[in-house]
Amino acid sequence: MANYNFKTDIKIGEDGEDIIIKYLTSKGATLLNKNKDNKYDVLIERKNKKISYEIKTDVYCSPKNDTGNIFIEFECRGKASGISVTEADWFVTYFLHLGEAWFIKTDELRKLIADSNFKIKANSGDENSNTKGYLVRRKTIEKHFKIKKI
Repeated sequence: MANYNFKTDIKIGEDGEDIIIKYLTSKGATLLNKNKDNKYDVLIERKNKKISYEIKTDVYCSPKNDTGNIFIEFECRGKASGISVTEADWFVTYFLHLGEAWFIKTDELRKLIADSNFKIKANSGDENSNTKGYLVRRKTIEKHFKIKKI
């Protein structure tokens, strides 16, 4: 990805987080914290319960360029990342150009990964990051997610 720009990618990710926050608050949640480490991205309170979210924004899938896959990162730059390290209660993939957010409890996603033989894709992400993740056909796992139009 010769034209990759890390600062642009961070901004897109933060914008995606803001869109999910707006969705959650429209459903009665209160934002408590936006977090900057790998434990979680957003902490909300709803019905007197604190709930944390890991939010990934997918900008590659679009109606004209939809591979039908979801990418679940687990390693970047030789270190565990994404699903491997998050402590969030929920894992969300926001498909910006499809207008969908896929919600799954993190423990359920980890069990789904452990019980499956998903294809591993390496050399994703920015140049030299050697980002690795599971590349999964969405149709094969969509029943495990709460899919919301956003």
